[in-house]
Amino acid sequence: MKWIGGLLLGVVLFVVMLVPLLIQGAQSLNDSPNPLTGSLDAASIPEEYRDYVIAAGNVCADVPAAAIAAQIEHESGWNPRAVSPVGAQGIAQFMPGTWATYGRDVDKNGKASPFDPADAIDAQARFMCELTRFVQPFVAASGRPAIELAWAAYNAGPARITQYAGIPPFTETQNYVAKLRESMAAFLADSVPVSGSWAPPLAKQHMIPTSPFGPRGSPCAGCSSNHQGQDFGAPSGATIYAACDGIVDFAGQMSGYGNITFINCGNGIRTGYAHQSAIRVQVGQKVEAGDGIGAVGSTGVGTGAHLHFEVRTGAPAGGGGLSGTPTDPRPFMAKRGVKW
Repeated sequence: MKWIGGLLLGVVLFVVMLVPLLIQGAQSLNDSPNPLTGSLDAASIPEEYRDYVIAAGNVCADVPAAAIAAQIEHESGWNPRAVSPVGAQGIAQFMPGTWATYGRDVDKNGKASPFDPADAIDAQARFMCELTRFVQPFVAASGRPAIELAWAAYNAGPARITQYAGIPPFTETQNYVAKLRESMAAFLADSVPVSGSWAPPLAKQHMIPTSPFGPRGSPCAGCSSNHQGQDFGAPSGATIYAACDGIVDFAGQMSGYGNITFINCGNGIRTGYAHQSAIRVQVGQKVEAGDGIGAVGSTGVGTGAHLHFEVRTGAPAGGGGLSGTPTDPRPFMAKRGVKW
């Protein structure tokens, strides 16, 4: 809440732009670019606040319960009596001026208080939902989901989102968004843990290694006997996640691979994701490790639904298709903190 009381222009701009946006329907997080996907892991939320967070996650589609939980953990560490050096109060760290607008007596105990978790978490959800509506004009242009832009607006002020048409280039704000994104993933049951700029391509429960990299007996007619990736026995429809930060340089059909996506991770490194039932990114799209990019399927040549995951190195700049030399994904990813 560092911007409250400090950027009068931001407050005025917020009010002016918010009025017409309030009448628009909120865009779903899953329809925004590069969303964090997955269902809430309710057990990861402290039991005494669980019902409040779940209820808050139903206020609008762009602010799921996991996003609420991530923000609380970062702002107060789940301490309902927290007070910051600048005067932010309670579990959701409301400044008094903002609380006057959003606070209400949710649990009907006769007082609306930022130190009352029921009141504060409800107010947090309504405030963040308004911010996600405010940032909607910048979602497509910035390539970032509404919740990330709302976090940036919360930290730096709505005027800065308007000024930069996205997340402003302030180290504090960018670190704030990155930290909340990482924390949000921890509250999702089927998300993936991010290690720096790398992540596993599937949720933990789907990371079931089957056919490894290298020579093998061909498992089906037309299947390779020199396997150029690592297969995982994931069910059809399971979300596939970007294993690296990068730019999509191929997304379409390819002989044998079926529906496949390649991400250029930089430094001549590319990661590939084959046999998808659905591709959910486009060539040229910027992605981050842990973003949902597609769904497991059985397109192309294979024995059933699974993810064929590749790592290619030494790819020339601008190279697409199958450029780069296939390398064993397991040791390569292990060096980057991703193990299976």
